[in-house]
Amino acid sequence: MQTDHFDVIVVGAGAAGCVLADRLTEEPSRSVLVIEAGPDYGPDPNAWPENLRDPSDVPADSHPWGYADSDHADDRQLPLPRARVIGGSTTINACTWLRGSAADYDGWAAQGIEGWSFEDLLPYFRRAESDPLGGGLHGTDGPVPVWRAAAADLSPIDEAFASSAERLGFPVVVDLNGARDQRPAIGPRPQNVADGIRMNAAFTYLAQARTRPNLTVLPNTLVDRILIEDDRATGVRAGDGKIHRGTEVVLAAGAYGSPAILMRSGIGPETHLRKLGVEVVAHRPGVGEHLLDHPLVIEGLGEYRVKSSGPAASVRPFLPLMLMARSSRSETEIDLGVLVGRSFDEELRAWLVYPMVCLLRSGSEGRVRLTSTDPEATLDIRHSHLTDHTDMEAMCDGVELVMDLMRSRPLAESIEAISAGGATTAGRKALRAWLRTGAGTMFHASGSCRMTPAADPLGVVDHLGRVHGIGNLRVADASILPSIPRATIHFPVVAAAEKLADAITKPPSSQGPAEPGPISSV
Repeated sequence: MQTDHFDVIVVGAGAAGCVLADRLTEEPSRSVLVIEAGPDYGPDPNAWPENLRDPSDVPADSHPWGYADSDHADDRQLPLPRARVIGGSTTINACTWLRGSAADYDGWAAQGIEGWSFEDLLPYFRRAESDPLGGGLHGTDGPVPVWRAAAADLSPIDEAFASSAERLGFPVVVDLNGARDQRPAIGPRPQNVADGIRMNAAFTYLAQARTRPNLTVLPNTLVDRILIEDDRATGVRAGDGKIHRGTEVVLAAGAYGSPAILMRSGIGPETHLRKLGVEVVAHRPGVGEHLLDHPLVIEGLGEYRVKSSGPAASVRPFLPLMLMARSSRSETEIDLGVLVGRSFDEELRAWLVYPMVCLLRSGSEGRVRLTSTDPEATLDIRHSHLTDHTDMEAMCDGVELVMDLMRSRPLAESIEAISAGGATTAGRKALRAWLRTGAGTMFHASGSCRMTPAADPLGVVDHLGRVHGIGNLRVADASILPSIPRATIHFPVVAAAEKLADAITKPPSSQGPAEPGPISSV
């Protein structure tokens, strides 16, 4: 559809943007423009780069934005891979499709965020997926296919991993998404995979909408800022200066990109914007704050050679099992995830395995800031991983659990250490010191445009994704999450985007403009 004005402009074609592209164009009379900074490889998956198709690969350096976390005393730069391509970071992730716990979402509702309890979100989780296990907690005809490794798919080292976990008290379960609550267990990872292909957002949601004449996809176009007139969004300006007009603008540029676009548009912390020479449209101090993530420890936990490993293992699925555990700070729900990865060493002619542990319930808050008004400029991103004391203690528990696991039979009898890694068991003090520099990221950035009730001075959007104080402008991606679920965030973000698509297409009769909140426009 050729037009100079669209009903809805969606900025970003990652997980959320592709959901919106599909759901918003189901109404033939609604014109939608989706703008993506990266390339589009088209509707045929066979035309895509192999590494973006292969679910056994995590091509973190593919189509990079160049983000890094520089908040480290040793001047270390922690890479923060995000994919600048149609499909976004769903094209490079490890394909883990976890929903999280009901308690995560019920906690949002308890904060006063209307309509975001687990029961409210469950229809959107079910709408998103096609899970052959079925049942009341699963969808069976959604766009995203769900696959799990079967017993026949497991290698001997996978079986040893599961057996050692059982010895440590973790039952084996078939479905890690099979209950409202998450309890300690080990089981096959649910994955958004079909026929050995990573089913990214471009292959699922966007594929359903590509042939609709009311959808326009504009790749290789970086959005500079939102156009705002009389406190209402009227379109966007691209980095090349071209103007695209729309009745409504929805940001889906992710936890780094969405707050950056808001700030370049004059919506954000007043002092920061004025220092960069940005004209302040609305003083929203929460923009770019409350940045959340799941910390990960991998390189410091050692590397092990699999005894009597052979080339047949090369056909086994990647990271098929996941151990869900709880730290000493958690009495009921899980807050730790443990995986064992592997790679083939040509020189040793052997398979190597390496354990990893992630903190699935993290309260440490960072922030995103601009370094320049240039949309191509790098961002100042500081995650502040493990600065929360309880986060640090929980991660220490996770590292100790991994070390116990690697020493437990039959896993310990199946491997031999070839490198010890940097983690230490010489007391908590030493372990904490190592984790301050040894912890990395699961690449689950979220929370930087937090959804809150209007009374919260650090809130950015309301329960319908509307930016406080600015009309016709929403955010609908990982940045709005009030807290980070105990899950990989692909599935929660898709469900959130499904819900917000409904808010746009089926608005309640009482829906008016977002409230300005306690911080007034400047």
